[in-house]
Amino acid sequence: MESKVEKWLEKRGQDVKEIWGDITKWRLKKCESPIEMLFLIEWYYREREENILPERFPKYFIRPQYKINNKFRVDFAILHITEDECLKYREDYSQIKDKALVIELDSYLWHGSSPEQFVKEKERERYLKKEGWNIMRFSGREIYKDVEKCVEEVINYFEGGE
Repeated sequence: MESKVEKWLEKRGQDVKEIWGDITKWRLKKCESPIEMLFLIEWYYREREENILPERFPKYFIRPQYKINNKFRVDFAILHITEDECLKYREDYSQIKDKALVIELDSYLWHGSSPEQFVKEKERERYLKKEGWNIMRFSGREIYKDVEKCVEEVINYFEGGE
């Protein structure tokens, strides 16, 4: 699995790694699985290398392993906000949920490994939805097969597309 991430970095080019800087490297270290790393790498590639996101949107912020209500951690919170809003709501995005999307990446090994774990994940998702969070889930297989398509789906969500 680790080699898949390394190959992806190589595919995206050395120049992308240099552009990212320390904060992105720190965020990459927060990822807990190879599929999270692949998603984040593709997100930053799309955002910085191709300049797709800055042209379409005022500002996006991606937070790996974001804690919600000190109760649950989600794989990513992506926010469509200005830099001022980011500073104002730095640690608590609950007031701007309408500008946020929770991304969950589900590998069978973790999320479906036992009936208890499966039930726990469903309870967690219901709680987050009840609290007003929008959630988009991708399987590990989707990420490995076509991570570009998954990131594009997230971009389309914020654009109001399909």
